[in-house]
Amino acid sequence: MAQQRKINYSARNFLDVRTELMNYIKQYYPQLLSDFNDASIGTLLIELNAAVADMLSYHTDRMFNETQIDYAQERRSVLAMARTLGLKIPGRRPSVTLADFSVTVPARGDTFDIRYAPILRFGAQAVGGGQIFETLEDVDFSSPYTSGGVPNRLILPNIDNTGKIVNYTLVKREIVVNGTTKIYKKVITDVDSRPFLELVLPDNNVLSIEQMVSLEGSSVATTPTIDQFVNPELSWYEVDSLAEDKIFIEDNRETDNVSIKPGKWVENTRRFVKEYTDKGFCKLTFGSGNADQEQFQQFANNQFTLKISDFIDSTALGEIPKTNTTLFVRYRVGGGAGGNIGPNTLNGVGNFEMFIDGPNSNINQNVRRSLKVSNQVPAFGGKSQPTVEEVRHMTKYNFSAQNRAITIKDYIAQIFKMPGQFGVPFRLGVSENQNKIDVTILGLDQNSKLSNSSTNTLKDNIASWLADYRAINDYVIVRDGKVINIGFDIDLFVDKGFNSGEIINNTINAIKNYFDINKWDMGDDIYLSELLESINNVGGVLNVTTLKVFNKVGGGKYSLNKISQPYIDAETREINLTEDFALFGEFDTMFEIKYPQSDVRIRVKK
Repeated sequence: MAQQRKINYSARNFLDVRTELMNYIKQYYPQLLSDFNDASIGTLLIELNAAVADMLSYHTDRMFNETQIDYAQERRSVLAMARTLGLKIPGRRPSVTLADFSVTVPARGDTFDIRYAPILRFGAQAVGGGQIFETLEDVDFSSPYTSGGVPNRLILPNIDNTGKIVNYTLVKREIVVNGTTKIYKKVITDVDSRPFLELVLPDNNVLSIEQMVSLEGSSVATTPTIDQFVNPELSWYEVDSLAEDKIFIEDNRETDNVSIKPGKWVENTRRFVKEYTDKGFCKLTFGSGNADQEQFQQFANNQFTLKISDFIDSTALGEIPKTNTTLFVRYRVGGGAGGNIGPNTLNGVGNFEMFIDGPNSNINQNVRRSLKVSNQVPAFGGKSQPTVEEVRHMTKYNFSAQNRAITIKDYIAQIFKMPGQFGVPFRLGVSENQNKIDVTILGLDQNSKLSNSSTNTLKDNIASWLADYRAINDYVIVRDGKVINIGFDIDLFVDKGFNSGEIINNTINAIKNYFDINKWDMGDDIYLSELLESINNVGGVLNVTTLKVFNKVGGGKYSLNKISQPYIDAETREINLTEDFALFGEFDTMFEIKYPQSDVRIRVKK
């Protein structure tokens, strides 16, 4: 019977394998080799085998490490695990800033001539500091609002030497994003028209895909117009996964605010997903089905359509681009830390497209030539693509995230993910009561004051948007929140060495800054001890001797909402601050001093 030979599989490095091989030979083949001198042929063969075993062990360990998120070193391995866990890794990040676009338009009557108020089409460029920034939405100078309903227009009269208004300067403050726009053209041939077609853009600094359209024919010579790029009948839409069969697009129904577009969910098969390769290039992946099956739905009922789908390609994962069509991809490139520039750096106008429909063509040209731009705030947010370590941590901590609304925080996050052209609430609050999700919103009026009369279009858009994310047993109500207007009576003991008027003005400004609505959210409690600290820090103030808070209601100036706290005096509506010395908010309320100069009354004593 042959002797059973034993091998030690725990040896993994060169020295251990070399030792094991020598012991193996000494035990089982002593008559063949007994000279283990470093210069012998036997030692040479043993060490060659040990070296091969060491390399195999190293690569086995290395390949295993590349399958573990904590130990993987190669970028492509980390990206592959991120995709498996459903995380979309971003590329380079562009910096953003606020830019003031201004045009000069003629006067008409006691205001500007709205016929010459232009529309600056999206993609208009602001340049400066070696950087290019672009608008992502149309800039409509005839509207006092952004496309999301936020007030952003300033009207400045220009007066001649005689005191007569000769024209007006219209200033619109808009978000501009670092980067430039490019267009990539791809003719779809028989070879390309296949399931899960992958298209890699030629630039390795792609920021985003703005639009994609397909036109009939393989010899399209001209670039599509902006109107063609936004035509839903020609467009392809980016989705998070090819299994998503609905997109949220603009609706043609009536709106009660022209700055807010109605939105709705629609089924769509022309979709693609975007991801970045380990080399930084942007890859687009299309669907796997044949859209011709939709023709059967025109004459077949649902049962026939389901049967037919057994024999032809399903578009459940999207549609295959058709042969003899031409794809045009409008995308943006740039970004990175170099785009983080200082204020007043953007002072030039680059490429732009402007629409003016005034009756005088010469005035139209003058308005076009008057376009200027400047940024009053620095640009920030520019960043290179995530490093391997950043992707590793993003993947580990994103695994528990979900693309649905279960908790109150989920609902808040989903609302703020709604595209801006469908409206943006200034503040919102969410409450849950027995599966009823109560969403309350507040907006801003044209004077940048809180408004609790948001448009019905915005409310409908929020309800429609959440319908695709909410739990099946939840129902959503969207309504206006409550604005609680307040006023103050304050007595101060001040240093006689300071000017009383200056102290009063500085105290009002301190209170105004403390109650700045941009610093507070709906439902926040106001602790007045912090306010007292701010007042005491005003130069010349020695002590606050009296502080009374009043609820300002109605009268054609204020909100009709009343605070839930009791009054000390029902006639003056002085609020009972109790021993907590605080104003308590609710999830659907927000405090505001609407007219600081008149609502804050201060008396001083030296």
